[in-house]
Amino acid sequence: MPRPENLLTSTQIKAALKKGEPVKLRDGGGLFFSVSEKNKGIWFVRGRLNGVPKKRVLGHEDMTLAEARTLKIEEKKLLKAGVDSIAEKKALWKKTEYEERTFGMIAQEWLEFWKNDKDDKTIQSTIGRMNKHILPSLGKIPYSKLNFTDLKNTCLKIANSGHREMANRVGTIINQVCRFAKINGYHQYNIAEDLPRLFPKPKRDINFEGFPAITDKVGVAEMLQKITKYVELGKCSPHMGAALLLFPKVPLRASSMLMSEWKDINFETMEWRIPAEHMKGEIGKRKDFIIPLSKQVYEILLNLSNFSISKYVFPSGRKSGHLSIEGVNKSLHMAGIPKGKMCIHGWRKVWGSLAREYGLPDKLVERGLAHSSGSAVENAYNRAQYKEVMRYVFQWWCDTLDALEKNDKVPPLVLKTEIAYS
Repeated sequence: MPRPENLLTSTQIKAALKKGEPVKLRDGGGLFFSVSEKNKGIWFVRGRLNGVPKKRVLGHEDMTLAEARTLKIEEKKLLKAGVDSIAEKKALWKKTEYEERTFGMIAQEWLEFWKNDKDDKTIQSTIGRMNKHILPSLGKIPYSKLNFTDLKNTCLKIANSGHREMANRVGTIINQVCRFAKINGYHQYNIAEDLPRLFPKPKRDINFEGFPAITDKVGVAEMLQKITKYVELGKCSPHMGAALLLFPKVPLRASSMLMSEWKDINFETMEWRIPAEHMKGEIGKRKDFIIPLSKQVYEILLNLSNFSISKYVFPSGRKSGHLSIEGVNKSLHMAGIPKGKMCIHGWRKVWGSLAREYGLPDKLVERGLAHSSGSAVENAYNRAQYKEVMRYVFQWWCDTLDALEKNDKVPPLVLKTEIAYS
């Protein structure tokens, strides 16, 4: 005898929803309506797929009784024919998701994963490169439709504009995103695996970071003269002028100097502190870097304090709030120093080259560059000595630059042997 069907009425369903007590109502033929709470319920059907019991949700409380009965018949036909409708839907969703997932979506997923152990400066730098060089050309393209040529052309555009190192960095980011896509099953292969090899990093000197620099005495003297003339003629803002004058005198990394705030400069103790978070190195192992102020640097900063308009020593209207490396480099070239031959990073190379030539021991040259030297015990016990000797060294360096600029005799370097070589 066939089991009865169509046992429910619309009135019964409405009453059960209004009452709101958990209950399962049977309509027959495997169709059920389950109430979970007031005005909340679902329609579902029970059947067998290849002999295995299955439950299929058909809809919620807004579905009518007639619609539920129609869907029940269709679903039971599929089960009887051995068709798994849920598996097919999942496969369709996965295919649709795969085909519609863009490079930009995967890049955002990678960024959230990658940035966990990175400092803010590195994160912002990477986001900036993605937004400027990668996402405009690749961001909206479905990842499944990308090929190696698309990725190569993005980097080639940068390289052809004369920025091969940036092309390498962008290629490295793209490669990391594509490797992330492979690991997470978005693609069978890393389609960017060979990309960084097309734009290899330029070979770098172990000490000087590979930036272009003019390091001979005559060339340095001419650059100093051009910068002084450019600043004195008022062809740039006081903040830009101070930056141009200070980079030769203080061999800091450009980003560390430009992010400096007035609270980090102590005119009483004649010291300039670079916070650990603005220094290069492994997170958790960085330390503040203290620069004793020479008389020349002290005067430049003291004069600049009269033009203070924000917390930054070198402010600008940029989003970051301070001058950019690109902006200072542009002013350096506008002062008459050739592009491609010198940049503000190059002043670190000038320090490392000329200071050694004039007899400054390697240990003190490296200390001026904020490079670690010596053992941890040595650094701890000799901290006070090095602080004093570096005060002398930075003053000697600024006097040396003044002498070169004026074609005068360079002052002799006089160091206590036990300090210089301890």
